[in-house]
Amino acid sequence: MSAPRQNIPDTVTALQARASDPDVSAFVAANAGSGKTHVLVSRVIRLLLNDVPPEKILCITFTKAAAANMSQRVFATLGRWVRMPDKELDAAIRNIGASAPNAATRMRARKLFASALETPGGLKVQTIHALCTRLLQQFPFEANVPAHFSVLDDRDQNDMMERANLAVLLDASANPASPAGRALDVAMANAADATFKDVVREACLSRDHFIRWSDGAGSIETAMAQVAATLGIGLGDRLEDVEREMVDGPNLPRGEWPSVAAIFATGSKTDAEQATRLRDALTLTGAGQANKYLSVFLTDKLDPRKSLATRAIRDAHPGLVQTLEREKDRIVVLLTKRRAIIQRDRTQALLVIASAVAAHYRREKLERGLLDYDDLIDKTHHMLTHMSPGWVHFKLDRGIDHVLIDEAQDTSPRQWDIIDRLTSEFTSGAGARDGIRRTIFAVGDEKQSIFSFQGAAPREFDNRRRDIKTRFEDAQLKFESVEFKHSFRSGWAILQSVDHVFREASIFKSIHAISNGYPVHDALGDAAPALVDLWELEKPNERQTGKGWTAALDAVSETDPEVRLAQRVRGEIAALIEAHTMTGPAGNRRPVSYGDVLILVRRRGKAFDAIIQALKHANIPVAGADRLKLTEHIAVIDLMNLADALLLPRDDLALAVALKSPLFGLDDDDLLLLAPERTGTLRSALAEHAQDNSRLTAALDRLERYERRFAQDTPFSFYAWLLGGDGARARILARLGLEANDALDEFLELALSYEQKAPASLQGFMAWLRAADTEVKRDMEIARDEVRVMTVHGAKGLEASVVFLIDTTTSPVDSHRVNLIRMPQGNAAPDAPGVVLWAGRKDDDPKPVAAARSAMKDDTEDEYRRLLYVAMTRAADRLIVGGVQPRKASAAISWYDLIAKGLAASGLQRDTIETPSGPVSRFTRSGDVEPPALAVVAQPAATATEFPVWLKTPAPREEPADVLLRPSDSAQGDGEGRAVVTDETRAARERALRRGTLIHRLLQSLPDVASERREKAAHDFLQRNAQPLFSKEECAALARQVIALITTLSFAPLFAEGSRAEVSIAGRVARPGRPPALVSGQIDRLVVTPDEVLIVDYKTNHAPPQAADDAPPPYVRQLALYRDVLQRLYPDRRVRCALLWTETTVMMEIPASALDAELKSALS
Repeated sequence: MSAPRQNIPDTVTALQARASDPDVSAFVAANAGSGKTHVLVSRVIRLLLNDVPPEKILCITFTKAAAANMSQRVFATLGRWVRMPDKELDAAIRNIGASAPNAATRMRARKLFASALETPGGLKVQTIHALCTRLLQQFPFEANVPAHFSVLDDRDQNDMMERANLAVLLDASANPASPAGRALDVAMANAADATFKDVVREACLSRDHFIRWSDGAGSIETAMAQVAATLGIGLGDRLEDVEREMVDGPNLPRGEWPSVAAIFATGSKTDAEQATRLRDALTLTGAGQANKYLSVFLTDKLDPRKSLATRAIRDAHPGLVQTLEREKDRIVVLLTKRRAIIQRDRTQALLVIASAVAAHYRREKLERGLLDYDDLIDKTHHMLTHMSPGWVHFKLDRGIDHVLIDEAQDTSPRQWDIIDRLTSEFTSGAGARDGIRRTIFAVGDEKQSIFSFQGAAPREFDNRRRDIKTRFEDAQLKFESVEFKHSFRSGWAILQSVDHVFREASIFKSIHAISNGYPVHDALGDAAPALVDLWELEKPNERQTGKGWTAALDAVSETDPEVRLAQRVRGEIAALIEAHTMTGPAGNRRPVSYGDVLILVRRRGKAFDAIIQALKHANIPVAGADRLKLTEHIAVIDLMNLADALLLPRDDLALAVALKSPLFGLDDDDLLLLAPERTGTLRSALAEHAQDNSRLTAALDRLERYERRFAQDTPFSFYAWLLGGDGARARILARLGLEANDALDEFLELALSYEQKAPASLQGFMAWLRAADTEVKRDMEIARDEVRVMTVHGAKGLEASVVFLIDTTTSPVDSHRVNLIRMPQGNAAPDAPGVVLWAGRKDDDPKPVAAARSAMKDDTEDEYRRLLYVAMTRAADRLIVGGVQPRKASAAISWYDLIAKGLAASGLQRDTIETPSGPVSRFTRSGDVEPPALAVVAQPAATATEFPVWLKTPAPREEPADVLLRPSDSAQGDGEGRAVVTDETRAARERALRRGTLIHRLLQSLPDVASERREKAAHDFLQRNAQPLFSKEECAALARQVIALITTLSFAPLFAEGSRAEVSIAGRVARPGRPPALVSGQIDRLVVTPDEVLIVDYKTNHAPPQAADDAPPPYVRQLALYRDVLQRLYPDRRVRCALLWTETTVMMEIPASALDAELKSALS
């Protein structure tokens, strides 16, 4: 499929040439598979051929993967051009739409690779967020952001949001009389704890809607006035007053309830129930009385009763019935008002809590110099719109001449605004550099806009196309609006089915502007004969066949419809491979392979898991899930159990799991030797039995190695050595397969990330890892001969010869819980945010809220259909559609219904094929012939090849070129010994290490903090990093101790301005008769003056020596190595070394003679 296509129609080539013309701005609407990436790359190369400097080109893509792919394609093309013969180069240049080249053009083409690679700044292919990051770093003052800000990743954002949520909720519960406390009471009456926390999080992260509305209002009072006006009630209307008005109405005063009840009691059973309701209402008060009184007039669903009394009562008491009817009408009006007040109070509760959480979250970001992804967009937008726009535009105007936008349909309105402001001078006629032709190029497909949860608005695609067209034409600049309809991917039958699935206006209005009409797709002439198979739906079981209490929680029955569907998919794949089914366009035919199969689901669920399991059981290579939760992957579970066993030697279960894992390789029989008869821990039993069993001996040796390493290494160092040096990665992959690599790599990356944010401890890392679900996104674009199973969202941009759609019957609202309802803007400005309400029960919605909810549901159904378009257009040759019949019918039209209806009207030839799994409706183009399978030629038996002896001989171990000395390593663990490691000594060591790390961090940071702010800064740091290992009192004492040390007068030069903390040092020290050794370490405090250099190393020992001669040799050796390196850096200055004992506030200078002696010992 990736090979160049032959016989491309001239009209298609002409359209591509028009779109890639570097002198003309263009907006391209490209159907799926129509070659938009080729055109995008061609336009970039044509710009470079026109002598546009690479740094003047900006390419904006939707994802980092897309940016990397585009860069790779550009540089791969330019790299091939360097060595191409002239004729081939001429053809390649013409192929991108450029005119016939001459000798000068060829020479320029061959230089482009080096030019684009070596130009400072280079060719900029980046995501919109990367662009915003660069702009904010370039203009931090204008944007009002920290000069050296960092971008917050999803994991840290979750942690910070969790902390903010917890802090606000704890404060609210501790102060019930506060506004937040009262709001929490209302919230808890309307939602469970977990549900409300999720709603608050969603509100805080709804930057374009909830936060923008609440911030724009300026205050909670103003926002609530807008809510009340939207709901048609007063801000002062109270629920109690409405409920009192319900029961104290003019038609049926409470005093008449007993007599009315007595009348009802004389009637039928139904009338008697009415009498009971009235009498029960008399016994209640407040809301309970109002609810019981409402039940006289309304059903359980709060709909008006069709009849309030039987015919006998109506005939005997006609006046009473008329009174009841009038009262019912009054009650219905009051019920609407009551619902509106409840909606208002719910929203106020959310607004108060969410505003406090958002403020807490913002405050922590500001204190730590962090920006999240939404901040990047918001800050850039605000800077370009309000903050010194003239200066910023002037500077930017000198740097960008051509902007190219990929996946334009996924660009949000605010991102479009940023692009508009960046290119505003392109059409002004008087930019910073007159005479330069500057262009915009955008390409996308609104039919494939499926990321509304990230802010994408499909209608923006067509609106922005019209706006840009108007701008350029008004400025009398060339502009092309181009449509690509030919598919380089799919066969005619598949495209025909897509066209007819979306043929009706009520359907195609969901996928693109209705003015565009129904979509039209054309196939190339050499496209392979294609087909669409429609399977009958798998029927659900009539009764559950599980084993009740004895069944596993995640057990799946063999008779479950999802399992039957998975088995059918497995059989179809095996049949396609066995039959050598052909794929590929004419002239490039080949047998289909496992890597040509793509199985798509709408969401990961029962069918998703059943498919992967079925394929693995059949030994069909499968790439596994496209996303996985890291802490649920078995390889990571094994690594975490090993950590638990090392941290808690008495945790027998963790050790047992680790021993059975590939890390140790024991089995159940081995554990049966250890566990049943043990009298102590499993660890002691292993040591006891290892003497007589070689397998247990090997396991014990390995465990002891792990115990020694983890006690002295950071989490990353320990696991990197474990997976690499100890060979654990190879053992894990041998058992679990190559897919475990992704989980192991992500695990190591998280270990490294944790060490950069917190004191490095294995216990802390495990707690941090378990605190949040970390998802790993696996790269499914890598060419492996494996079946891919993934969601449609994950498959965006991919293609396959054979595509299975198996999750086709779920409703768009099955997994869509509405927490926030966006109300219409009314008479507000077009770009003003509308009021956002906390959604309640659908049946309780006031009319305006019900209408807004319905509009949001329509948007959800529209995206559901666009998702179907993406799914169907992934297929090249075969589209196979199946599913499970839902137990409950849905009002929405499912994917299966849409496809079946479209195929029936498509005009394709329909054949029914009987299979063991049931009939299949096959749709093909009349006259298409299934290409013959390749003949299988028997291969002669391979003869054994004799390899030379040297090929089988292990290579000798390479000696490192340099010996690496880490001064800090020699000082670790001094005096602690390892003869006996108990829970108590391990906990004490952990506590001591943490305390030392905290002191080092405080001594590093506090000297640079203003003296009046030091105490608060120390308190905040320790609160985040020391608890719960240290109590509040211990943290306060530790802060006082460090501040007292810093302010000690004798240490003033040490912490004065100009001194440096945590200075990394690397160098070589000479060794007599041997190559020099590398020294690498970190100096705790370094003071460099014109006359001397002072090296200070902090030591947190509780019992420091009394004299310098008694200082532990490893400490002196550490300083000696630092001194030797710095003496060569500062040959004209005296280098002094000292140990600062933090517990006794004593600085002990080490004599030069002692340093020289230890240095000689270290290098001998």
